[in-house]
Amino acid sequence: MTPRLKTLVAALAMMMAVPALAQNHQRQAFDALTVAKAVASKEPVGLRTSAEAGLRTLINDLSRDIPAGTLPDGFPFDINDISELKNAKLGMGFEVHTAHPQTLLAGGRPFEQMLMGTGIWNFVVLVDGHPAALLEMEKVHGKWQVNGAGGSKLAQDVHVTTQQNAGKNGFRFVRIYQATADFLEVKDIEGKARFAPLLAARQSLRMPNSAALEQAAPVSAEVLPALQGAVREHLARFKQ
Repeated sequence: MTPRLKTLVAALAMMMAVPALAQNHQRQAFDALTVAKAVASKEPVGLRTSAEAGLRTLINDLSRDIPAGTLPDGFPFDINDISELKNAKLGMGFEVHTAHPQTLLAGGRPFEQMLMGTGIWNFVVLVDGHPAALLEMEKVHGKWQVNGAGGSKLAQDVHVTTQQNAGKNGFRFVRIYQATADFLEVKDIEGKARFAPLLAARQSLRMPNSAALEQAAPVSAEVLPALQGAVREHLARFKQ
């Protein structure tokens, strides 16, 4: 594998996640087309076109460097053979949202009001309909470019958790870096923001899988104290 490809493959150290099994009885009925339209409407103009071109370039480079029937350790796509990538296409895209640690610690307002977009976008890469990876995009000097590919487990978790929780408003992907926690922010039938924890949050914050327990995803007041505690511990370690 060429140095450039190694850089692309290693570019994302993305958090692992696993799909949940049971449906959430508190969510709205899932309408894949409605959710897809809601999420796509948030994409910046030209982003998907750039992502599609970047994905094709990445796949072409990988296909030239990797012999059929072999995959190197740590390969960023969840496939069995390099030939499967010829069927790869982009699924839904979403921006990564986060909160500044000091804003989060200060509190005083709902968690959803603290969130801001990072300008980094991820696209689920589908291979024969199966989530095989995430493709990360970022705008640099006015042009969208591929940052890397990977995170197959996270791609699968987002794909499934969306079906369990997202309604007509789609969702926002939330990553609190200092807490090593990912969520999908969704709206319940009353329009209230809820935060479905992905595997990183379930592990780092010891949060239950709300879908598996057939419970509604927690609201802001239920996730904020745990996040504040984790961020506070992280900052204390960093200062040392």
